[in-house]
Amino acid sequence: MARRSGRRKKTPGGLAETPPASHRGGSPADLLGEAGRLFAAGNYGEVRTLLEAALASSPEAAGASAAEAARAAHDRLELRYVLAAALVQLGDHRTARAEIAQIRESAPEHPGAALQEIYIEKAEGRTRTEMTHLAAFIAWLEARLAEEPPASLAAYYRKFLAESWSLLGSALTFSGRAADGVSAFLAASRAEADGAQSIAEYSNALFAINYVAEEQRAPFAGLLADFDKFFAETERMTHAGGRRTHEKIRIGYISPDLRRHPVAFFLLPLLRFFDRTRFSVFCYANNREDAVSRTMAQQPGVTWRSILGLSPTEAAAQILEDEIDILCDLSGHTSDNCLPVLARKPAPVQITGIGYMGRTGLSTIDYVLGDMVLDEGADAPEDAPLEGGARKSERPLRLSHSHFCYMPFVAMPDVAPPPSLSRGFITFGCFNNYSKVTDDMLLLWRQILDGVEGARLLLKSRLFGSEEGRAIAEERFWRLGLDVARIELRGFSPEYLAEYADMDIALDTFPYTGGLTTCEALYMGVPVVTLKGRTHGARFGASLLQNAGLSELIAEDKAQYADRAKLLAGSPETLALLREKQRAMLLASPLMNFRQYVQEVEAAFEKVWLDSVPSS
Repeated sequence: MARRSGRRKKTPGGLAETPPASHRGGSPADLLGEAGRLFAAGNYGEVRTLLEAALASSPEAAGASAAEAARAAHDRLELRYVLAAALVQLGDHRTARAEIAQIRESAPEHPGAALQEIYIEKAEGRTRTEMTHLAAFIAWLEARLAEEPPASLAAYYRKFLAESWSLLGSALTFSGRAADGVSAFLAASRAEADGAQSIAEYSNALFAINYVAEEQRAPFAGLLADFDKFFAETERMTHAGGRRTHEKIRIGYISPDLRRHPVAFFLLPLLRFFDRTRFSVFCYANNREDAVSRTMAQQPGVTWRSILGLSPTEAAAQILEDEIDILCDLSGHTSDNCLPVLARKPAPVQITGIGYMGRTGLSTIDYVLGDMVLDEGADAPEDAPLEGGARKSERPLRLSHSHFCYMPFVAMPDVAPPPSLSRGFITFGCFNNYSKVTDDMLLLWRQILDGVEGARLLLKSRLFGSEEGRAIAEERFWRLGLDVARIELRGFSPEYLAEYADMDIALDTFPYTGGLTTCEALYMGVPVVTLKGRTHGARFGASLLQNAGLSELIAEDKAQYADRAKLLAGSPETLALLREKQRAMLLASPLMNFRQYVQEVEAAFEKVWLDSVPSS
C-alpha cells in the first residue's frame, strides 16, 4: 500500500527483496536480504550500521576459485550499492558519493550508482540536472534492453527503468510540466514488473492529471475508468448482516495521512465531536506516527489501528474483522494511498473524500463526499452516468454546507495590515503548490499584473528553494511574457504563515485549486480570488469561499477572475476591512462550524447506511 513519491520505497531498484534460492545461506546474500527488509521498512540507520560493519570485516577469501571470487565481488558491490541508497535516504550525501565512487571503480556503468546520483540531485533541488540525467539514464537502459540480454539481466534493467520513469514523472510534475509527468508515470506503470508497484505508478498518473490544464487532458481520457481493471480478479469480501454484532454504526477512516498533514486538519473535528451514542469510530493509519497521530489516536472513543506494512489483503481483513459499516477513504490517488484495500470491499459502504478532489475510478467505492457547490448540477462531466444507466459507484454524497471543516492544529500568527498600506503597491500572491500553476493561469496573472500599475506577484513553493528550480520557473515566465522583475519567488519554510503579511490578495490556481492554503490565507485576513470550474475538483475554491461568506470573490470565467482581482486591488478600504474582519467571519462561518459539520456528515452516514440495509 505504498509507492514511490519519493515513490514507493521497497528495496533499492534492481535488488531482489529475497536473495535467489541458489544464493541463500551465504553471508553476503543473507546480508542483502536483511538489508533489503530493513530498507523497505524505512530503517535506513540500521542498514547503514549493518552494511558498514559487514564491508569493513569481510576481506576477500584466500584460495577462492575465480567463480567464487567473482560472486563475492558482485555481492560486495551490491552491499555497497544498498549502503549508498541508505545513506542517500539519511541525507548523508558526502558519504553516499564516496560509496558510489567505489562502486564506479569496479563497475563504471553500474545502474544503481547512476540512480543514487540522481536521487542526490533530487534531494539537493537540482531539478534540471536530475531531469537531464534521468532522460540519459532511461535511454541507456532502453538501449541495453534492445540488446535482448538474458532474462535475469533484462528484469534487472527493467526495474531501474520503471523507477527512473517514475522519478522523471515526479520531476516533470514538480517543475510545472504535468502532462509530460502523466506520460512518464504511465511508462513507469508499463515497465514495472511488480503488480502492486504498477498500480501505484498508474495511480501517480491519475493524481498528476489533476495538475493538467483542461484543454490538455484529451490524451488521458479513459484512464480513470481503466483503473478498476487492475482489480478485475481481486476477490471482494462478503458482508453477512446476520453476523453483525454491534448496534452503533461503525465508521472507519483510512489514510496514509493521519499525521502532520492537511488531511489531519480536516479530519480532527470528526474525531473530536462525533456522537458517541450513535457511532463508533476506527482509524486505519498507513503511516508512521507523529505527535499529530498521537493526538488523533487519543480522542475519546476512537479505536486506532496501524496498518503500515500490512498487505492490502491483510489490512482489508482487519477492517472486516472490526465489522466496519462505512469505510471512508481520505486519500484517493495521493501518495501511499489505500485504494487497493478498498478494492477488496472490506466494508459494505465505502466513501472517498476530504483528502482528494474527485473520483478514484474504483467500482467498489459507493460515494464521493461533496457539497452543494462541488456537485452543483447533474451535468458536471465527473458525474456523467456510466454506460448502461445511472452511476452505481462513486455517486455524489452532498452535504448542505462545506464538505470539510477547517480546524487549525497550530497557533496562528496575528493578522497583519495589508502590505500595500506601507509599500504603496499591491502584492498579489499564491502559496499553492507550483505544480498547480498552468500556463493559462500564468497568462491570466500576467493580465492582472498588466492591469494594476506597480503590482507585484509573490509565489512560494518548494521548487523555488533552489537555484535550478527558480531558473526553470523564470524561463517559463519569460516564455509567457511575464515581467520576471515583478515576481518574487520564495522556497518552502516552516514559518510560512507569517508571510501572508507580505500579500494583499491571494490568487487561486485552476483547475486544481487550493484547499488548506486557501483556508490559511482566509484565516490570515487575505482575500482569495478563485475561478469556479465545471467539475467537483475544480470547485474546491468556490466551495470554500461560498461557505466562508465570500461568494463575491468567486469568478465564473477567466475575465471575471481578472476583473475581481483588479477591482480588489483598486479598493484599499475593502482590503483593510477584510484584513480586520475576515478571520471573525471565517470563525462564524460553516467552514469552521465544526458542530454543524459533524452533524451533517453523521446525517449523511446514517442515510447511506440505511439505504444499504435490505428492507425486511
